[in-house]
Amino acid sequence: MKRILLALGVCVSVALPLQAQTQQVTKVGICDFTKVLSTAYKDTKALRDFDQAKSDIYKEIAARSKEIADFQNQKLDADKANNKAQSLALEKAIADKQNDLDSYRRVKNAWLAQQSNALLTGPVLKEIYDQMTLVAESGGYALVLRSDGAYRDIILYRIQEIDITDDVIAAIFAKQGKTYNPATGQ
Repeated sequence: MKRILLALGVCVSVALPLQAQTQQVTKVGICDFTKVLSTAYKDTKALRDFDQAKSDIYKEIAARSKEIADFQNQKLDADKANNKAQSLALEKAIADKQNDLDSYRRVKNAWLAQQSNALLTGPVLKEIYDQMTLVAESGGYALVLRSDGAYRDIILYRIQEIDITDDVIAAIFAKQGKTYNPATGQ
């Protein structure tokens, strides 16, 4: 009986430290690459050109949408006036314009996504990864997830305390000899 109790005591004393080790909490962080890029690299020509192209595309989409809305109003007027020929012509024009707008939007959004991904390559991507690694290591993070673009749908819930984006931006600014204020984004 003493042997059984002794063996049980040894097993418990060995198992307790192992159990404590398995309950260690892993620190996880999140970094929004889009925010890092748009904040830390906003003064670069490539990002300014991208923003201008995006603005031009959105203006064109708005202009085309307004044209469709104008045609829809004309169709309503033709319907009120019982002008079936004009109403049918306008209905066809609206459908054609809507198809054109949908195609334009699809092509331009794909192009914008491609250009956005191109901005995050080469030296820029390496610098972001380097600074993110430094922030993660100094903060004791075991895992950092990317939370921008297509990756947003993967993260269902998060708390603000795990977001290291502002820390990464501050590290990049410090490397560039600037200071970063998260409250103002500059």
